[in-house]
Amino acid sequence: MIEQHQLVLTRGNYSDYFVHKEQRDSTAIKKNENLLKDIRHLKQTRQAKSQWAQQAENEKKNNSHADKGFIGAKAAKMMKKATIMKGRLDTAIEERKGLLKEIENVVPLTINVLPTNHQLLLSINDLTLSYPTKQPCSNITTTIEKNDQVLLCGNNGTGKSSIINAIIGTFSGKQSGEILFSSALKISTVRQDYSDNHGSLRSFVSSSKINYDQFLNLLRKLGMERATFNVPIEEMSMGQQKKVELARSLAEPAHLYLWDEPLNYLDTYNQQQLIQLIQEKRSPMLIVEHDQNFIKQIATKKIEI
Repeated sequence: MIEQHQLVLTRGNYSDYFVHKEQRDSTAIKKNENLLKDIRHLKQTRQAKSQWAQQAENEKKNNSHADKGFIGAKAAKMMKKATIMKGRLDTAIEERKGLLKEIENVVPLTINVLPTNHQLLLSINDLTLSYPTKQPCSNITTTIEKNDQVLLCGNNGTGKSSIINAIIGTFSGKQSGEILFSSALKISTVRQDYSDNHGSLRSFVSSSKINYDQFLNLLRKLGMERATFNVPIEEMSMGQQKKVELARSLAEPAHLYLWDEPLNYLDTYNQQQLIQLIQEKRSPMLIVEHDQNFIKQIATKKIEI
Protein backbone atom coordinates (compact mmCIF):
# COMPACT_ATOMS: atom_id res chain seq x y z
CA MET A 1 0.00 0.00 0.00
CA ILE A 2 1.14 3.56 -0.68
CA GLU A 3 1.11 5.70 2.46
CA GLN A 4 1.93 9.38 2.43
CA HIS A 5 5.69 8.96 2.87
CA GLN A 6 6.40 5.28 2.24
CA LEU A 7 5.49 2.05 0.48
CA VAL A 8 4.19 -0.62 2.89
CA LEU A 9 3.94 -4.28 1.86
CA THR A 10 0.99 -6.08 3.47
CA ARG A 11 -0.36 -9.57 2.84
CA GLY A 12 -4.11 -9.46 2.25
CA ASN A 13 -6.67 -6.86 1.20
CA TYR A 14 -7.39 -3.25 2.22
CA SER A 15 -9.16 -4.33 5.42
CA ASP A 16 -6.13 -6.43 6.43
CA TYR A 17 -3.85 -3.47 5.67
CA PHE A 18 -5.78 -1.09 7.91
CA VAL A 19 -5.81 -3.64 10.77
CA HIS A 20 -2.02 -4.00 10.43
CA LYS A 21 -1.58 -0.22 10.19
CA GLU A 22 -3.54 0.32 13.41
CA GLN A 23 -1.37 -2.30 15.12
CA ARG A 24 1.82 -0.66 13.81
CA ASP A 25 0.67 2.79 14.91
CA SER A 26 -0.40 1.51 18.35
CA THR A 27 3.00 -0.14 18.90
CA ALA A 28 4.83 2.98 17.70
CA ILE A 29 2.75 5.24 19.95
CA LYS A 30 3.52 3.11 23.04
CA LYS A 31 7.23 3.03 22.16
CA ASN A 32 7.25 6.80 21.64
CA GLU A 33 5.54 7.34 25.00
CA ASN A 34 8.24 5.30 26.78
CA LEU A 35 11.05 7.05 24.91
CA LEU A 36 9.60 10.49 25.66
CA LYS A 37 9.35 9.52 29.33
CA ASP A 38 13.04 8.52 29.28
CA ILE A 39 13.95 11.80 27.57
CA ARG A 40 12.09 13.85 30.20
CA HIS A 41 13.84 11.92 33.00
CA LEU A 42 17.27 12.39 31.39
CA LYS A 43 16.66 16.11 30.95
CA GLN A 44 15.66 16.41 34.61
CA THR A 45 18.85 14.55 35.63
CA ARG A 46 20.92 16.82 33.40
CA GLN A 47 19.33 19.90 34.97
CA ALA A 48 19.99 18.54 38.49
CA LYS A 49 23.67 17.88 37.71
CA SER A 50 24.06 21.40 36.30
CA GLN A 51 22.51 22.87 39.43
CA TRP A 52 24.79 20.70 41.60
CA ALA A 53 27.90 22.07 39.85
CA GLN A 54 26.60 25.63 40.00
CA GLN A 55 26.04 25.32 43.76
CA ALA A 56 29.69 24.35 44.18
CA GLU A 57 30.75 27.37 42.15
CA ASN A 58 28.51 29.66 44.24
CA GLU A 59 30.02 28.22 47.44
CA LYS A 60 33.44 29.22 46.17
CA LYS A 61 32.33 32.80 45.41
CA ASN A 62 30.30 33.42 48.55
CA ASN A 63 32.47 31.83 51.26
CA SER A 64 35.07 34.54 51.96
CA HIS A 65 36.48 32.87 55.13
CA ALA A 66 37.01 29.38 53.81
CA ASP A 67 40.05 27.85 52.12
CA LYS A 68 39.64 29.27 48.61
CA GLY A 69 42.11 26.81 47.13
CA PHE A 70 40.30 23.78 48.56
CA ILE A 71 36.85 25.05 47.58
CA GLY A 72 38.09 26.06 44.14
CA ALA A 73 39.58 22.62 43.51
CA LYS A 74 36.38 21.01 44.76
CA ALA A 75 34.26 23.23 42.53
CA ALA A 76 36.46 22.53 39.50
CA LYS A 77 36.26 18.78 40.14
CA MET A 78 32.48 18.90 40.46
CA MET A 79 32.17 21.07 37.35
CA LYS A 80 34.30 18.59 35.38
CA LYS A 81 32.10 15.70 36.56
CA ALA A 82 28.96 17.65 35.66
CA THR A 83 30.33 18.46 32.18
CA ILE A 84 31.17 14.79 31.54
CA MET A 85 27.76 13.72 32.85
CA LYS A 86 26.02 16.37 30.74
CA GLY A 87 27.80 15.06 27.63
CA ARG A 88 26.70 11.52 28.39
CA LEU A 89 23.14 12.63 29.08
CA ASP A 90 23.08 14.70 25.87
CA THR A 91 24.18 11.62 23.92
CA ALA A 92 21.55 9.44 25.62
CA ILE A 93 18.82 11.99 24.86
CA GLU A 94 19.79 12.23 21.18
CA GLU A 95 19.92 8.43 20.89
CA ARG A 96 16.38 8.17 22.21
CA LYS A 97 15.19 10.95 19.94
CA GLY A 98 16.62 8.98 17.02
CA LEU A 99 14.50 5.97 18.02
CA LEU A 100 11.25 7.93 17.99
CA LYS A 101 8.91 6.64 15.29
CA GLU A 102 7.25 9.00 12.83
CA ILE A 103 3.52 8.35 13.05
CA GLU A 104 1.42 9.47 10.11
CA ASN A 105 -1.01 12.06 11.44
CA VAL A 106 -4.02 12.59 9.20
CA VAL A 107 -4.55 16.24 8.23
CA PRO A 108 -8.31 16.84 8.56
CA LEU A 109 -10.31 17.86 5.50
CA THR A 110 -13.26 20.25 5.48
CA ILE A 111 -16.61 19.99 3.73
CA ASN A 112 -18.96 22.86 2.87
CA VAL A 113 -22.19 21.11 3.87
CA LEU A 114 -25.26 23.34 4.09
CA PRO A 115 -27.61 23.09 7.08
CA THR A 116 -31.17 21.97 6.43
CA ASN A 117 -34.41 21.75 8.37
CA HIS A 118 -35.53 18.75 6.31
CA GLN A 119 -35.07 15.33 7.87
CA LEU A 120 -35.76 13.51 4.58
CA LEU A 121 -33.60 14.75 1.69
CA LEU A 122 -34.15 12.13 -1.00
CA SER A 123 -36.66 9.36 -1.60
CA ILE A 124 -36.39 6.69 -4.32
CA ASN A 125 -39.43 4.49 -4.93
CA ASP A 126 -39.45 1.43 -7.25
CA LEU A 127 -36.78 2.86 -9.54
CA THR A 128 -36.09 0.73 -12.60
CA LEU A 129 -33.48 1.67 -15.19
CA SER A 130 -33.06 0.06 -18.57
CA TYR A 131 -31.38 0.34 -21.97
CA PRO A 132 -32.65 -1.26 -25.16
CA THR A 133 -30.43 -4.31 -24.64
CA LYS A 134 -30.17 -4.58 -20.84
CA GLN A 135 -31.71 -3.59 -17.53
CA PRO A 136 -29.02 -2.42 -15.06
CA CYS A 137 -31.31 -2.40 -12.01
CA SER A 138 -34.96 -2.64 -11.04
CA ASN A 139 -37.32 -1.86 -8.18
CA ILE A 140 -34.81 0.16 -6.14
CA THR A 141 -36.38 1.79 -3.09
CA THR A 142 -34.50 3.77 -0.44
CA THR A 143 -34.37 7.07 1.42
CA ILE A 144 -31.56 9.39 2.45
CA GLU A 145 -32.00 11.46 5.59
CA LYS A 146 -29.82 14.33 6.75
CA ASN A 147 -27.37 12.20 8.75
CA ASP A 148 -27.28 9.18 6.43
CA GLN A 149 -24.28 7.80 4.59
CA VAL A 150 -25.87 5.33 2.19
CA LEU A 151 -23.57 2.93 0.30
CA LEU A 152 -24.59 1.43 -3.03
CA CYS A 153 -22.86 -1.93 -3.21
CA GLY A 154 -22.69 -4.61 -5.89
CA ASN A 155 -20.70 -5.95 -8.80
CA ASN A 156 -19.71 -3.85 -11.80
CA GLY A 157 -22.51 -3.43 -14.32
CA THR A 158 -25.34 -3.67 -11.79
CA GLY A 159 -26.43 -0.05 -12.27
CA LYS A 160 -24.93 1.74 -9.28
CA SER A 161 -23.58 4.67 -11.31
CA SER A 162 -26.80 4.69 -13.36
CA ILE A 163 -28.77 5.34 -10.15
CA ILE A 164 -26.66 8.40 -9.42
CA ASN A 165 -27.10 9.57 -13.01
CA ALA A 166 -30.86 9.14 -12.68
CA ILE A 167 -30.87 11.25 -9.52
CA ILE A 168 -29.01 14.14 -11.16
CA GLY A 169 -30.95 13.80 -14.43
CA THR A 170 -28.19 12.52 -16.72
CA PHE A 171 -29.32 8.91 -17.22
CA SER A 172 -29.66 8.33 -20.97
CA GLY A 173 -31.85 5.22 -20.93
CA LYS A 174 -35.42 4.56 -19.92
CA GLN A 175 -36.46 4.90 -16.30
CA SER A 176 -39.59 4.32 -14.27
CA GLY A 177 -40.43 4.83 -10.64
CA GLU A 178 -40.13 7.94 -8.52
CA ILE A 179 -37.28 10.14 -7.27
CA LEU A 180 -38.35 12.85 -4.82
CA PHE A 181 -36.18 15.64 -3.40
CA SER A 182 -36.63 17.96 -0.44
CA SER A 183 -37.29 21.56 -1.50
CA ALA A 184 -34.32 23.64 -2.74
CA LEU A 185 -31.96 20.67 -2.36
CA LYS A 186 -28.39 21.39 -3.53
CA ILE A 187 -26.40 18.35 -4.64
CA SER A 188 -22.64 17.97 -5.12
CA THR A 189 -21.09 15.06 -7.00
CA VAL A 190 -17.78 13.23 -7.38
CA ARG A 191 -17.93 11.54 -10.78
CA GLN A 192 -16.09 8.53 -12.17
CA ASP A 193 -15.56 10.36 -15.47
CA TYR A 194 -14.29 13.91 -14.97
CA SER A 195 -12.44 14.25 -18.28
CA ASP A 196 -14.33 17.50 -18.87
CA ASN A 197 -12.28 19.13 -16.08
CA HIS A 198 -9.65 21.10 -17.96
CA GLY A 199 -7.75 24.36 -18.10
CA SER A 200 -6.17 26.27 -15.22
CA LEU A 201 -7.29 25.77 -11.64
CA ARG A 202 -8.36 29.40 -11.44
CA SER A 203 -10.63 29.14 -14.48
CA PHE A 204 -11.94 25.78 -13.22
CA VAL A 205 -12.81 27.31 -9.85
CA SER A 206 -14.47 30.27 -11.53
CA SER A 207 -16.72 28.04 -13.63
CA SER A 208 -17.46 25.82 -10.62
CA LYS A 209 -18.42 28.88 -8.53
CA ILE A 210 -16.47 27.82 -5.44
CA ASN A 211 -14.02 29.65 -3.18
CA TYR A 212 -10.54 29.66 -4.74
CA ASP A 213 -8.55 29.82 -1.48
CA GLN A 214 -10.63 27.08 0.12
CA PHE A 215 -10.21 24.90 -2.97
CA LEU A 216 -6.41 25.31 -3.02
CA ASN A 217 -6.25 24.66 0.72
CA LEU A 218 -8.11 21.38 0.22
CA LEU A 219 -5.72 20.37 -2.57
CA ARG A 220 -2.75 21.02 -0.27
CA LYS A 221 -4.37 18.96 2.49
CA LEU A 222 -4.87 16.15 -0.03
CA GLY A 223 -1.13 16.25 -0.69
CA MET A 224 -0.90 18.13 -3.99
CA GLU A 225 2.32 20.12 -4.40
CA ARG A 226 2.02 23.87 -4.92
CA ALA A 227 4.04 23.59 -8.15
CA THR A 228 1.17 21.57 -9.63
CA PHE A 229 -1.23 24.49 -9.19
CA ASN A 230 0.12 26.02 -12.40
CA VAL A 231 -0.34 22.85 -14.47
CA PRO A 232 -3.46 22.57 -16.66
CA ILE A 233 -5.82 19.96 -15.23
CA GLU A 234 -5.72 17.79 -18.36
CA GLU A 235 -1.91 17.51 -18.00
CA MET A 236 -2.06 16.33 -14.38
CA SER A 237 -1.72 12.70 -13.33
CA MET A 238 -4.93 10.71 -12.77
CA GLY A 239 -4.43 10.93 -9.02
CA GLN A 240 -4.06 14.71 -9.19
CA GLN A 241 -7.13 15.02 -11.42
CA LYS A 242 -9.09 12.95 -8.91
CA LYS A 243 -8.03 15.30 -6.11
CA VAL A 244 -9.23 18.27 -8.19
CA GLU A 245 -12.64 16.59 -8.63
CA LEU A 246 -12.83 15.70 -4.93
CA ALA A 247 -11.70 19.13 -3.70
CA ARG A 248 -14.33 20.77 -5.92
CA SER A 249 -17.06 18.69 -4.30
CA LEU A 250 -15.76 19.34 -0.77
CA ALA A 251 -15.66 23.09 -1.42
CA GLU A 252 -19.06 23.20 -3.11
CA PRO A 253 -21.95 24.27 -0.83
CA ALA A 254 -24.41 21.36 -0.79
CA HIS A 255 -27.06 19.59 1.28
CA LEU A 256 -26.38 16.15 -0.24
CA TYR A 257 -23.25 14.55 -1.72
CA LEU A 258 -23.35 11.87 -4.43
CA TRP A 259 -19.90 10.27 -4.76
CA ASP A 260 -19.20 7.61 -7.40
CA GLU A 261 -16.15 5.55 -6.37
CA PRO A 262 -14.35 8.39 -4.55
CA LEU A 263 -11.36 6.23 -3.59
CA ASN A 264 -10.16 5.61 -7.17
CA TYR A 265 -6.53 6.81 -7.66
CA LEU A 266 -6.21 7.89 -4.00
CA ASP A 267 -3.58 6.48 -1.64
CA THR A 268 -4.38 5.07 1.78
CA TYR A 269 -3.57 8.37 3.49
CA ASN A 270 -6.24 10.18 1.45
CA GLN A 271 -8.66 7.35 2.13
CA GLN A 272 -8.13 7.78 5.86
CA GLN A 273 -8.74 11.52 5.44
CA LEU A 274 -12.12 10.82 3.84
CA ILE A 275 -13.07 8.25 6.48
CA GLN A 276 -12.17 10.68 9.27
CA LEU A 277 -14.10 13.52 7.61
CA ILE A 278 -17.26 11.47 7.09
CA GLN A 279 -17.16 9.99 10.58
CA GLU A 280 -16.80 13.44 12.16
CA LYS A 281 -19.18 15.48 9.99
CA ARG A 282 -21.78 12.84 9.06
CA SER A 283 -22.77 14.86 6.01
CA PRO A 284 -25.63 13.23 4.05
CA MET A 285 -24.17 11.10 1.28
CA LEU A 286 -24.99 8.47 -1.32
CA ILE A 287 -21.77 6.69 -2.26
CA VAL A 288 -20.81 4.01 -4.77
CA GLU A 289 -17.76 2.16 -3.48
CA HIS A 290 -16.28 -1.37 -3.42
CA ASP A 291 -13.72 -1.01 -0.64
CA GLN A 292 -15.00 -3.04 2.31
CA ASN A 293 -12.97 -1.20 4.95
CA PHE A 294 -14.33 2.15 3.76
CA ILE A 295 -17.90 0.79 3.72
CA LYS A 296 -17.54 -0.70 7.19
CA GLN A 297 -16.14 2.54 8.60
CA ILE A 298 -18.71 5.02 7.27
CA ALA A 299 -21.94 3.34 6.11
CA THR A 300 -25.13 3.96 8.08
CA LYS A 301 -27.09 2.02 5.42
CA LYS A 302 -26.11 -0.40 2.64
CA ILE A 303 -28.08 -1.13 -0.52
CA GLU A 304 -27.06 -4.25 -2.39
CA ILE A 305 -27.70 -3.92 -6.12
